[in-house]
Amino acid sequence: MPIQSILLSLLLLGGVPASASGGTTIGPVQINPVGHPHLCWQATGNGAPILLEACDPAVQAQQWSLTPDGVLMNGIGYCLEARSGQPAGTALYIDFAAQCGGARGQVWQYNGTNGHLSSAGTCAGLAGRMAAGTTVVRRACPGGPRWSIGYSAVTLHAGSGTGAVGGAFGTSVTVANAASAQTAYRVTVAFGPLAGPDYTGLHGAGGASGWHCDTSALTCTGTLPAGASGRIYLSGRLPATARPGRLYSLTARAVVAGTSQLHRTASKTVLATVTVNAAPPAPAGSSSLPLLAIAVTALLLGGGLLIGFTLRRRPAGARGCPAGTSAYQGHRRRVTR
Repeated sequence: MPIQSILLSLLLLGGVPASASGGTTIGPVQINPVGHPHLCWQATGNGAPILLEACDPAVQAQQWSLTPDGVLMNGIGYCLEARSGQPAGTALYIDFAAQCGGARGQVWQYNGTNGHLSSAGTCAGLAGRMAAGTTVVRRACPGGPRWSIGYSAVTLHAGSGTGAVGGAFGTSVTVANAASAQTAYRVTVAFGPLAGPDYTGLHGAGGASGWHCDTSALTCTGTLPAGASGRIYLSGRLPATARPGRLYSLTARAVVAGTSQLHRTASKTVLATVTVNAAPPAPAGSSSLPLLAIAVTALLLGGGLLIGFTLRRRPAGARGCPAGTSAYQGHRRRVTR
């Protein structure tokens, strides 16, 4: 067996020591431009350039494995080389220099956030338009298209919640990435708001716990590793005019901007529903307080009226008044005959 094949077998079995970061080999996978999942890197032989070609998983020259120490091995047993000193626009190629032991120009870093694949101060770019037959070349960093190492398989699942009339509500959706897929970068889950409810809270949990959420835009964005899943929770307040039994249905959509998605796992819209419950009853005894206050007020007013009426109608001969005289002895006008 050629030494190249032996080395590649060791890489795929994890026989090469891991890097200090403790990472694992990514691959074998296809490398494609983000947004163009049907165009893949294809090696053309030792010392020959890398080209974009129509993706075909059966073609060994389209299979790549990124080892923990940064060596990018091709399926035919050679590694990607970017020798220092070469000008921008020079084609990238594969060879077996120094037995692909990680010499300068053979160590690559992949940044899934911006999609850059770089080595020796240069980034992988394209010599021309995004089409089959275009050569992969050196470009100044940052530059060139964003690359996807492998494919993600992100799916979104509907969820439901409840809330009381005029009270708080909560609902959620679940986002997941297949265990057989690659890490999904720049995943965004966006809700389509409905008129009526006030939206006051948005956060991720589980695999989405570290995501950045914007309540005003009703979006959460982050990275979802292979095999991970998380829930995106949306909370708020229902209007006081909502009818018990009504169902609010919010749309939710997941978009992956940093990794190409597998075929037939394209983003689709799901629903996050909220069922309106009746407002909770008033606490026991609270309804009797207003009636008691009304009764006490009526008694006090009634007593005052009774006392006033008694004073005004005190009978003749009452205490302090001579017999036969009125209780009222105010000024009288003398009448002259």
